[in-house]
Amino acid sequence: MRCRCEPTRLVLAPARTRARARRSVVSPHSVTTALASPLWTSGRSPTVTATTTTTTTTTTTRRATTAFGTAPSPVSSRRLSTVQQFRTANGNIKVDLLINFSSSPLLLRRHQKNKHTIGIAQSRGERPYQEDAYSVASLGLPQQALKRNLLNVKQGAGWNNDTLEGFAKENEEGQERLRQVACFGVFDGHGGNQVAKYLEAHLAKRLEDCSVSDITPTISKYRALGGYLRRYRGGILDRFRPNAGSNIIEIDPKAKTPSVESTTAVTAAAAALVDSNELKLGLDDMCVLTFLMIDNEILADKTKAKVGSVATVALLHSLDLPHALPFYASQHLSLTIAHLGDTRAILASSSSGRAKALTETHHADSRIESERLRQSGTGLVTDSFGESRWGGTLANTRGLGDGEFKTLGVIGEPEVHSIVLKAAEWSFLVLVSDGVTDVMSDQEIVDLVRGVKDPHEAAKRIVGFAEEVGAEDNLTCLVVPLLGWGKMGGVDVSASRREYRLGQAQGTSSRQKRM
Repeated sequence: MRCRCEPTRLVLAPARTRARARRSVVSPHSVTTALASPLWTSGRSPTVTATTTTTTTTTTTRRATTAFGTAPSPVSSRRLSTVQQFRTANGNIKVDLLINFSSSPLLLRRHQKNKHTIGIAQSRGERPYQEDAYSVASLGLPQQALKRNLLNVKQGAGWNNDTLEGFAKENEEGQERLRQVACFGVFDGHGGNQVAKYLEAHLAKRLEDCSVSDITPTISKYRALGGYLRRYRGGILDRFRPNAGSNIIEIDPKAKTPSVESTTAVTAAAAALVDSNELKLGLDDMCVLTFLMIDNEILADKTKAKVGSVATVALLHSLDLPHALPFYASQHLSLTIAHLGDTRAILASSSSGRAKALTETHHADSRIESERLRQSGTGLVTDSFGESRWGGTLANTRGLGDGEFKTLGVIGEPEVHSIVLKAAEWSFLVLVSDGVTDVMSDQEIVDLVRGVKDPHEAAKRIVGFAEEVGAEDNLTCLVVPLLGWGKMGGVDVSASRREYRLGQAQGTSSRQKRM
């Protein structure tokens, strides 16, 4: 990510370090797979590194003391699982989010040819180090939170309130069950990889563990930073505001959820399934609270406070009744996107092949951010490359970390959107860092995946093409197949453009420059 307009200083590392830097940076626990010849044949052997990893939570014993206070204790060092298990009328299903396997081949026969459940690929581009990171995890989230979230989203085609009633019935039968939610995240660091790696290790666990009791201390710490944040109210968390003269939190029933898509008509019976006076978080609330908690933790650590990262996180869970299925086999899905910065989430239509962007870039001149920052008093500067910089320095106006810019309005509050998908209408979901979108349009990303059977190969294709046409920044791509995978209709509208760009890029690709 290009976040600063200051001249770049090149510091040569020892020879052994430079040799390591010429390879894409991957987790020490990852399995590296060599990329076969690309399907857009260019006559050269690509060097994209594709990785398959599990997301692990680590424990750091040292606690930093800063002007923001003592850094909180790290999360427990348990491994976040990537395995989901489902009980259906046809038998039990066991699916790994990284490597596809199942005890019910008949049910998942359409996906048996795929070696991977999702696709992951990374490259450092022309940068000496990899500052991107990603996470994949299976979370157990309260059904009450998911139910509250569904009440706030538009109802998808063929979906009705039976799902809400099903959740309520399960809760009546005993203790509230945790719902399996697939969590995918892409984190694009700047100034170093410390914050991106911290998000990779801790964000999913924080999302599982956050509660209403975390709201007041989290917002108080954020306000203590001063400047723009002195009057910060927590966005949608303002609904859980303290009563005057007490520590009890109340919910404002009139408060709206501006960062979640507006509600369509919901029956009174369905609305009654959620008690407006219960101190329960919805999934959108959990996302905002988690990002703010993580931001406070980062700012409390001297080693991370001046480093930053942007993020896009996707949460998927089945709405099929009476038995939930893996996300790629479900007829109806709930999709929640929590996003800040310039990473991106895109859906691909299975009928038309068109790309649907799910995120907007949080730059100072964007529609969303210009309104928010209008009265902050800090100027918008255009650098020598024609790019807008907030305060003359930052490209992104939302991010995690970047402690010295918090008082200027660089907040860690994500924009959250939830939608209900009729999954057969969508081929796949893709999450990418701006290293990809700097050189590729959304439609080029979608078209490039046409005809690819394995999502792992699809991710490598996207990153490889970005390198071929001159990507300079770090690149990360996650491809998440949905029920319409492999059935993309329409025509490849960007084929001629991609061919032209490859011809123009001969001799200038980032891959060649590293050789």
